[in-house]
Amino acid sequence: MHDSMEDYDIVIVGGGPAGVGAAFTAAKLGLRTAIIERTTLLGGNWTNGYVLSILGVYTYDGSQKITGGIVDEIVAELKERGGTKGQSGNFIPFRPDEMKLTLSYLAAKYGVVTYFGSLVTGASVEDNRISSVTVSGKDGTRTLRSKFFVDSSGDADLTYYATSSVIEGKENAGWHQEATLPFRVGNVDEEEVIKFSKAHPDLISVTLRDGRLERLRIMPPLVTKAKEVHRLYLPDANAEFLFNTSRKGEFVCNATHIKIRDFKSGRELAEAINDLRHQVVSSVNFLINEVDGFENAYLLDSASGIGLRETRRAVGEYVLRRSDVLGNARFDDAIARCGHPIEIHDPEKGVVYVHLEGGDSSWYHIPYRAIVQKGVGNAFVIGRCLSAEFDAQASARVTGTALAMGQAAATAAYLCMRDGVRAIDVNIKELQTVLREQGMLI
Repeated sequence: MHDSMEDYDIVIVGGGPAGVGAAFTAAKLGLRTAIIERTTLLGGNWTNGYVLSILGVYTYDGSQKITGGIVDEIVAELKERGGTKGQSGNFIPFRPDEMKLTLSYLAAKYGVVTYFGSLVTGASVEDNRISSVTVSGKDGTRTLRSKFFVDSSGDADLTYYATSSVIEGKENAGWHQEATLPFRVGNVDEEEVIKFSKAHPDLISVTLRDGRLERLRIMPPLVTKAKEVHRLYLPDANAEFLFNTSRKGEFVCNATHIKIRDFKSGRELAEAINDLRHQVVSSVNFLINEVDGFENAYLLDSASGIGLRETRRAVGEYVLRRSDVLGNARFDDAIARCGHPIEIHDPEKGVVYVHLEGGDSSWYHIPYRAIVQKGVGNAFVIGRCLSAEFDAQASARVTGTALAMGQAAATAAYLCMRDGVRAIDVNIKELQTVLREQGMLI
């Protein structure tokens, strides 16, 4: 056990999609870069939570690419490793282990220093700037000093310790979106599933790509019957959605749901994930016994961590609003696009979608001010803890958009260091120019 002091140009708290977007960009720009990650792998909900798709790269109808830059590099590397075939409708499905390898490879390639099994447990603020963070791990505590910091923790951990200016849950209500534990099944007979869907279109719908099964949805009548007759344990869902992960016969399902009251409670999370694992086993048995084509299928694996959609959010220089999202807002300080509808996994109403007023081929801007921590000169907040209203976050949280926020935050930090200015005072026009040069779509 020891204490130590280390110095960086930029420290990133959380190695999920937003965090790796920031880290890879910063390191490519020549910044000494560190990621603090509580698990033992990069990727966050991609790899630990089995959100096995990059959503937000395209408009919701899949007709237009709206995100570029670092995401293109990740997808290209995934393809090289056989982990994805690219676009599938409005997202890019992938296999988890190829994503783990891709992110580890890119981190090593660019010289990102990673602290696994580590948590930020404190922050020092001097003259409205974060000067350092305290990091706790098995080897004790260490202090990381840095010129700039990025909160991509998902839970706004850094923001909480630095300013306590955070928002939890739905405004004036406090509840959180339900959590999920996705799982994969293998050895699915795709041809038999397609035949079953043709014979029973009221029970199952499918989407084909080049004659192959791409997605399937088990409809409420079949799920409801299974609950009543076959004891399917799926208390907070009335349908099951599965999509192919890029390998024939292999599908991921995210039907499981559970209410989360206090995401900070280790005991509650343990109880929740145990319940979700029972839902996984019950769902697999249901598929095997009730859906043609799944007779010889088996459970490949399930996520190692619970998939949290929303917990704490930061308060930035601007709070992205529901009306911004639905109204396809445009901002002069735009740094990214998003076309995902508001998607709320409501503990009482189920999954609720509210689509953009411009339609599923439209998009809105993420403004730079929404990723700049309010009142702190050298801190950014990105990913699902960006500065946004509950409903707005339910759209902007998708991982393709999170990657873009990370790229923008790191590039802004680089420009601010060069010019000796606060985050809020970056030359926004130059930032946008550099982002476009990096392949970003604004």
